Amino acid sequence: MYNSKFLSLIACLFSSFISLVSCSFKSMPKGELIGLEYTRNNTGSEDVYKGIIEQDSAGTFVLKAMKEEYGPLFVKVLQAQDLEKFRQIIKEEKMYRYKESYSPLVHVYDGWSWSFVARFSDGTKIYSYGSNASPRGEGLQRICSSMKEMVRDVAPADTSLVK
Repeated sequence: MYNSKFLSLIACLFSSFISLVSCSFKSMPKGELIGLEYTRNNTGSEDVYKGIIEQDSAGTFVLKAMKEEYGPLFVKVLQAQDLEKFRQIIKEEKMYRYKESYSPLVHVYDGWSWSFVARFSDGTKIYSYGSNASPRGEGLQRICSSMKEMVRDVAPADTSLVK
């Protein structure tokens, strides 16, 4: 009915398709969230917004974030439930599926850019950035809003110590 070359071709195409699908499938990292960075910039300016979660020299997790655009950084010690809140946003918004790079179809010389990095205890890292384009969903906005909310009642940090 079908010759062997045709069946071989079909088998090869099917195998290639399965490989492509399995390589492009990403799942939520299993490890705990141990670091997170989100920045947003406008062309020709410094950080419009910046928020960083990292461990300090004592091993305590801290959030260094702006309350508003172009503002100073504020520092807050985080609890386990705070880290879990950010991990939950990443999971709910499927941010682990973000592409590495986002850009518009037509090159734009002016505008805005952003970057997002999340690190997990299992060694997994989510890294994504964009210029004048971003992924669908509310993930980046939710991360930014949560950072702003957590530092809302915190006094300004000594910005000379914050990098």
